[in-house]
Amino acid sequence: MTDRVLSVIAAIAVALSVSCSASGPAKSSTQGPPPVRQAPDFPFDSLRRNDRDFVPTGSLVRVSDNLYRLDDACNVYLVKNGDAALLVDFGTGAVLDRLGEMGVTKVEEVLVTHHHRDQVQGLVDLNRYDFEVTVPEAETQFFENVENFWKNVQIYINYDCRSHWNTIRKSIRVDRKIKGGDSFNWRGIEFQVIDTPGSTGGAVSYAAAIDGRKVVFSGDLIAGKGKVTNWFDLHWDYYGFTQGMKASKGSFARIGTFAPDVLLPSHGEPIEKPGEAFDANLAIYDKLSDMLIPNELGRQQQHYRQLLPHLYYVGMNCYGIVSESGKAFLYDYGYVDNDMLREFVKNAGVKEISAVSFSHYHDDHNIRAYELYHNGYPEIWVFEKMEEVFEHPSRFKLPCLIPFPIKADRVLHDGERVQWEGFTLEFFHMPGQTEFHQGLVTEIDGKKVMFTGDNTWNKLLPEKRRNGPVVPHNEYFLDGGFITCASLMLHYLPDMVCPAHTEEYFPTRPDLEEFLGWATELREVMTGLIDQPDPNFGMDYRWCRFYPYRTIMEQTGEEFTVEVMLRNHLFRPAQVKLALRYPEESFECSYPERTFTVEPKKQVAVPFVLKKKPGVATGRSVLTADLTINGRRIGEYTEGLVDM
Repeated sequence: MTDRVLSVIAAIAVALSVSCSASGPAKSSTQGPPPVRQAPDFPFDSLRRNDRDFVPTGSLVRVSDNLYRLDDACNVYLVKNGDAALLVDFGTGAVLDRLGEMGVTKVEEVLVTHHHRDQVQGLVDLNRYDFEVTVPEAETQFFENVENFWKNVQIYINYDCRSHWNTIRKSIRVDRKIKGGDSFNWRGIEFQVIDTPGSTGGAVSYAAAIDGRKVVFSGDLIAGKGKVTNWFDLHWDYYGFTQGMKASKGSFARIGTFAPDVLLPSHGEPIEKPGEAFDANLAIYDKLSDMLIPNELGRQQQHYRQLLPHLYYVGMNCYGIVSESGKAFLYDYGYVDNDMLREFVKNAGVKEISAVSFSHYHDDHNIRAYELYHNGYPEIWVFEKMEEVFEHPSRFKLPCLIPFPIKADRVLHDGERVQWEGFTLEFFHMPGQTEFHQGLVTEIDGKKVMFTGDNTWNKLLPEKRRNGPVVPHNEYFLDGGFITCASLMLHYLPDMVCPAHTEEYFPTRPDLEEFLGWATELREVMTGLIDQPDPNFGMDYRWCRFYPYRTIMEQTGEEFTVEVMLRNHLFRPAQVKLALRYPEESFECSYPERTFTVEPKKQVAVPFVLKKKPGVATGRSVLTADLTINGRRIGEYTEGLVDM
């Protein structure tokens, strides 16, 4: 795919500057903070109502005589020796204000388990620190030279879903780099380093004997018996549905060789029976591996062919409907081979390609549409849910984005029926693999045909339930997603389904009922696994995000507005404190801290107006949103980029 991508991008590089013209939210007056506005609703099931809430942070617990745990943006552990201390992870830095409560006057060491912001964000704004900082060697680039990381981070046509994005906004000083098998001594306590990838690829854990017990500081590997903090960090490569789980299994085994008495995770309570906790997670991972591994036959016939008298497979993931008059409607115009397209036009008697539409926004479904748009034909039809992603990709952080805008000639609406050349084309919102997805149903040659994009596929194992590709970074809601997709398929009961990446198939009602059963069971499994007051905080990767994701200042002037979009997945109001973190040497912001309420199951947009200071050098800056919800310090959950 890379060679095709590069060749297409090279041919359309001129369009990049057009994409950069998107400036995001309108500018607001700096006379008082701009008001918080309501944002679009999202799916939820009111029958699953509960009273769960975030637990406020700040508790300081004595785990044993010389071991303490401070509940911060992450658990910060303090090992005490006299009046000196070693910390495992650093959180927001609040621990420095609590040292006196533990009889400590100085911190000598900070051991970091992994690179996520909530582990170390407090180090970023310290002008200096006298203690030594130790980080995993495999994740050095996320601590020492983050400016280079952010400068080169791949935003477009990105298929890497690892949590590299959860990296601090500016570099910190690192004193030591360690890896699995290393050991070191602090005041008579021997620490052994264990490679424990899972939530990140280069995470480590630290094993030591403290107060007569063998403990392991295990980072985000596990959050309790059968629990993890979120699901999306375990989804690594775009197609890596099980990579994080497989890595975690190896990490459990490596920790097991140390036979710890207790695990001390970054999130959650101390785990007193590590073996039982690991076994519970392993059982769930085995179940999820069976549920998530694609039951996909894969496309066996890559050549152009006729499926029905007026329906054709054009190549790659593209289908064509041809009318009696010789007009063609194309669905998903991605990396279609020109020779195959010419064969379709010639053999199907196509006189004109009159319209093109897309199941979703991914590059392999739309990248060659630029050629059509650039040449002024045919009409480009885009579903309303995807319109802005197509026209302003720089505003979003999503996988598989194209790096140029595609402007819609026609915006399609949910449930809209379009009369085209004697066909009734019915378009509708069809979430699943991504929330930004449409479905299409039409009758062709007496058959009810459904086009499902990447949501479904032809089964490899007929006896296994139909499943779909769960990619949380695309935006996935547990109460919507494939539950909605399968419900729509049952509603329409198509005779024939044309998926994007496998041959057509002919579903039965029991087949589709099993599909719905799979999606419903997936929600139950994830609800049990994710250790959050609502599991969507661990499945909806975009529950808090910047809009626009990228601000390009040469298009905005000296002043610009960014919004922090925030969904409250709780069934109760969320009292939110939000602090915008930004490079104060580069920008001014009159109201960087906001407090507001988000009603249950609602979404808001919180604007911040920033102004560039005179004489600032060109380059890329990173903004973050530091959150506290109902007393719970979440930390710098999300980031946005400013390019000057």
